[in-house]
Amino acid sequence: MTILRGSAKILTAASGLLLVYGITFALEGMATRIPTSAVRELATGALWTAPWLLLFCSGLEDVAIGTGKQWVLWLGSISAFVFLYYFDHYTSLSFLSKVAMPPIVLGLGLIPHFKRKLGFLFVLPSIAAGVAGFFVLYTVAATVLSPRAHFATKTIGVLIATFCLSGITSGVLVGFDIYRQLMRRLAT
Repeated sequence: MTILRGSAKILTAASGLLLVYGITFALEGMATRIPTSAVRELATGALWTAPWLLLFCSGLEDVAIGTGKQWVLWLGSISAFVFLYYFDHYTSLSFLSKVAMPPIVLGLGLIPHFKRKLGFLFVLPSIAAGVAGFFVLYTVAATVLSPRAHFATKTIGVLIATFCLSGITSGVLVGFDIYRQLMRRLAT
């Protein structure tokens, strides 16, 4: 169950990050860009990306616990780090944002691993992803089921469907785990 929950979290975070970066790349072609300082751009980018990395690191920790192999967490963290640097390289973000954002958000994503008292931070993005997955699925269900309406590309449609289904799955599994722990505490 732990590996399934971790896999759902990782899949949700990966598809969500790809969708977020897809939006970023789509907006890159706009002729106007609101000028902002590099520090403000860094803060906005880090706050926008941190919940995804928190969800990703939560899934990595679940898989590491389920397999009993701690290297899974570290190998996954390194791959997330490389992923962020790769995609940030192709944006028009400031140099400060491109260099500083990946270590900042990865550090934020790993904080609950080192500080066990902040473990609830691993639960919050999973529940939020479940709610967001349900909301997005409800919103785009007409497009998915309609023979006339479609997404811009099949890849976007697959990413949205993957995000919705894995987000709902991770939210339900985390909710079930919370319920099971609560019942165990009430029984003693």
